[in-house]
Amino acid sequence: MMNDDSKLDQLFQTYRAACPEVEPSTNFMPNLWRKIESRHSFGFVFRSVARATMTACAALCLLLVFLNFASPFRDRMAQVPNYTDVLMAEHTAENTDYTEAIQEVPAAHNR
Repeated sequence: MMNDDSKLDQLFQTYRAACPEVEPSTNFMPNLWRKIESRHSFGFVFRSVARATMTACAALCLLLVFLNFASPFRDRMAQVPNYTDVLMAEHTAENTDYTEAIQEVPAAHNR
């Protein structure tokens, strides 16, 4: 047991020798923050901006999903005509836009 205590005392003495005691002064905290901020690199700033952007995008997606489901389904379907309604309204080829390109031009204009 005494051998373990002497090893622990030796460890503490080595630690005290490696880490000098910091004397508190009025500039202790500003100097400490200056050291911390000097370690902030581009990667750290990019990571923090990326996290904020991801959070904002996730919030926007949740808002859009909520707004999509908040409006009644029947009101949305009543405003948008479906495919069969459009076909029934314009069932002839003369009502489409592409028929003008198919029509032949009179011979007088071909000169």
